Amino acid sequence: MKKNETPDNKNVHDAPDKQQTKTLSRRKVIKSLIFAPIQIGLFQSFIKAEETTGLVSGVKYIPGDTYRGIPVDLTEDLYSPNQPMGKGEGIIPGRVSWVWNPAATNPACANLPVSTSLTEDKYDAWFMDKNTNQEIVDGMLAAGLCSISGKKREADAWNSIFRYHNIKRGKGDVAYKKGEKIYLKLNRTAASGAINQEYVRQKDKPLALAFETSPQIVHAMVRQLVNVAGVPQESIYVGDTMRNLYQDEYLKYYSEFSKVNYLSSFGSTSGRIKSGESASDLIFYSDKNSVMKQAGSDKLYAVMEETDYLINLPAMKGHNLAGITLCAKNHFGTHVRPSAAHLHPGLNTDSSRKGYGHYRVLVDIMGNRYTGEKNLFYILDALWSGSNWNGLPVKFLMPPFNNHWSSSLMLSLDPVAIESVAVDFLRTEFSNPEHTVAYISEPGVDDYLHQAADPKNWPAGIVYAPNGDNIPMKGLGVHEHWNNHIDKQYSRNLGKKEGIELVKVFQQA
Repeated sequence: MKKNETPDNKNVHDAPDKQQTKTLSRRKVIKSLIFAPIQIGLFQSFIKAEETTGLVSGVKYIPGDTYRGIPVDLTEDLYSPNQPMGKGEGIIPGRVSWVWNPAATNPACANLPVSTSLTEDKYDAWFMDKNTNQEIVDGMLAAGLCSISGKKREADAWNSIFRYHNIKRGKGDVAYKKGEKIYLKLNRTAASGAINQEYVRQKDKPLALAFETSPQIVHAMVRQLVNVAGVPQESIYVGDTMRNLYQDEYLKYYSEFSKVNYLSSFGSTSGRIKSGESASDLIFYSDKNSVMKQAGSDKLYAVMEETDYLINLPAMKGHNLAGITLCAKNHFGTHVRPSAAHLHPGLNTDSSRKGYGHYRVLVDIMGNRYTGEKNLFYILDALWSGSNWNGLPVKFLMPPFNNHWSSSLMLSLDPVAIESVAVDFLRTEFSNPEHTVAYISEPGVDDYLHQAADPKNWPAGIVYAPNGDNIPMKGLGVHEHWNNHIDKQYSRNLGKKEGIELVKVFQQA
């Protein structure tokens, strides 16, 4: 990969950072855009998805904590509390650190596209620095890294994390070595339909406002790697290799870190580089074409093979096919095929695949040496969250959010535990009567976590060996559900020796 050092298109118009004062109905704005002649098909798919979730109209204000919890008609034992399976991983086994700071996000953010009703000078989007506070996010990330490592100093946290990771991978008790490469894999699925060839965000398209990895957490992570962990800029790769970085976020990163490698699917242009593909297939699906007929194995982008470490930076949100999309699902953008349709049959997709004991492609992804083992640690961007891959962020009603944006980060060294906690947040929040989303709580959404935690839960006839060597993978971590949505306590919080420990790092209440 050869880097183009000269960035183009620096003069992207930025809307003034002034408060939006006029109250606008999302439904009116969306309706006014339906007749736009550009990309009608994509827009209609967005509308269809949003009508399913009921998010276009927004969430109406509910004073105080009126959250009513999980509906009584859900199967009681579907999310039986505090029954851990598998063994906790991490410097502190099973620990998941939840960093919450409501000041990180602006409660008045309108997050509406430019239209006849909303002019560009009043454009107000969640990803702007006026709506996501960079300084606070920097502090949240620092606190989370210290929490998962049990260290007080950020430098000590990084050293401990690198050493733990390298021991697990058989590299020995060694720290980061200068020159080792790190790939920050973002979530930019929506950029496929809301960006032009100059990488400029299309401000009149609602899809450009869908919540994905926030630029602020990306910026915070690069700052940590360069300024604290001592990673040279030239050794860092940033992007969603199948998609693209918007120009506004690229300029944000480039202004401080001009030597970082920024990825593009368009080609080596505008200061970005394009990753090649692996010479051979690197991930092998254990259903052996019985479920996913078109997917025996896949090549991956070369950056996955060439870098020494991976930091996967997905957004925490629901997904209309998988139920949820978190760290594992974010790797649907890591193989080199033009789409991930060939993997969809391996999800919780239809009535024949609901429930437990089915082949789950996400288990293969979690256990693969490139998409799983290379992960330095696990992090979920929950600063803003929504119910679908292309959905607008919504305010969370459950406590302690109480009708504010989720304003959170989640970090862990246990890949199963962090997704288990996220499942509890999402299925609890989106079973609220004000914005119920059925597919998030359907039976089997967490089936892949049962199987990733303990091989005893694998379906009959399935042996997960995602590296093509016929060696069955081992359990990857611990899975369980919390006791209730108020206390949010897992087994280790309750004094047990096994299970998940959820550490609440509340920086501002």
